[in-house]
Amino acid sequence: MSSIKMMRAAKAGYMVLAALFCIMGGTMLFCPGLTLDMISWGVGVIFAAFGIIRIIGFYSRDPYALVFQYDPVMGVVAIALGAVLMLHRNLAVNVLGLVLGVEIIADNLFKIQTALDARRFGLHTWWLMLLLAVIAVIAGALLLLCPFEGIRVWVQVMGFSLVSQGVISFCMALCAIRIPPRRMTDVIA
Repeated sequence: MSSIKMMRAAKAGYMVLAALFCIMGGTMLFCPGLTLDMISWGVGVIFAAFGIIRIIGFYSRDPYALVFQYDPVMGVVAIALGAVLMLHRNLAVNVLGLVLGVEIIADNLFKIQTALDARRFGLHTWWLMLLLAVIAVIAGALLLLCPFEGIRVWVQVMGFSLVSQGVISFCMALCAIRIPPRRMTDVIA
């Protein structure tokens, strides 16, 4: 597969999986009665797929190298998290909020750096990426720092965290992944 095709596939996959984070998070936010088994399985599948896309993206040679610059490490972490959530659901349910909170915080600290790098590159949307990454860090911190009375509230906070993760990931893909034109005439036009 050519580098440009790989980059297109990575960008499309990144955006689709970001949308799936939003859908899963929205479902958890507005339908907190889902079973923890369903939540663990759904979140696990999305994280594992997202990890694979992130690793593919790293090797795609994005000209700006902004979005995928930290992705070998975060891709492996996402795959491992997804596998744990899918294969060890009973254990995962006990630590799901903690693990998800840590992953969201770590990933978005890297995205804050990416937003600052985007500013140096002259991307006008750097401030939006920065703002969304900070919101996602706060959402991840909520999972870690706030004790919740009742499983429904906990599921809703987790849903909000996933929605914020999906929104920042979609924004990063849309604003900071640049695919070179196919032909030289595309550059002139």
